[in-house]
Amino acid sequence: MTGRPTGFGSTPAEDWTSSDTEQVSCCQCGVPGRPLYEVAPLGVVRCPVCGLVFTSPRLRPEALRRLYDDAGYFAGRVYDAEVPGEGPGSRHSPTMVLQRTWTAGRLRLLDRLREQPAGGRLLEVGAGYGLFLAAAREAGWTTSGVELSRSGAQYATEVLGLDVFCGQLADAPLRPGLDVVCAWDTLEHVPDPLGFLRSVRSSLAEDGVLLFSTPYVSSVPARLLGPRWWTLKPAEHLWHFTPRDLAQLAARAGLVLTQVVRNPLARANAARLDSLVGVARPVPDR
Repeated sequence: MTGRPTGFGSTPAEDWTSSDTEQVSCCQCGVPGRPLYEVAPLGVVRCPVCGLVFTSPRLRPEALRRLYDDAGYFAGRVYDAEVPGEGPGSRHSPTMVLQRTWTAGRLRLLDRLREQPAGGRLLEVGAGYGLFLAAAREAGWTTSGVELSRSGAQYATEVLGLDVFCGQLADAPLRPGLDVVCAWDTLEHVPDPLGFLRSVRSSLAEDGVLLFSTPYVSSVPARLLGPRWWTLKPAEHLWHFTPRDLAQLAARAGLVLTQVVRNPLARANAARLDSLVGVARPVPDR
């Protein structure tokens, strides 16, 4: 099945050329994918072995850096920014109301999982402007973050006073033994999700917990809309998972997926018809 997606993320397809792209293989099986959708110079493919959907060709790391460093990347999107690069917009915009709803629901979920009051070391990977981290700090967590976007990391550190490293998780100066790692809408963006999860596993304490959210390609909107699915965004969404994919990746990384929240009425996943919230814990070392 091939087609041309109508949504292409934050940057028009014509802004990229083949020199900005690279071919990649399945992160689980190491084999090239078979074409599903084409948005030249990018493509969306499916692994013929495990079925994982991913972008190939995809943007090279330097092109991705340009994408995320664009001052308008967050504007009118994740944070409904009124002035690109200057942080979140109106508190009363629908986007910001949803952000606060997700944050409250996810912190409550974390409290239930830990079965104790907030406290300990919490890392957020893909911290954006730092709004979740700021709320977690207020709730009693000792927080740190990793964020690829320079404008996002700058706002989080200079305006909110947070400890946020600008770059990839693999390059961040982390001290092992983290109680919690959060990755909200991040896993689909990372170049190597298996390597990412292995880095998370090595950073977590033995009784630690990973919480994440991600779109999933087996959702009703994704299956009904196909190449018109609004979350396809091959410029920035490099991987498209199913719950089964996530369980397999977690297992390969030394984690076990213990809970998946798909209900759009749950506060942690409010109004999200094509995304899920996942919980994973380290497999004990033998």
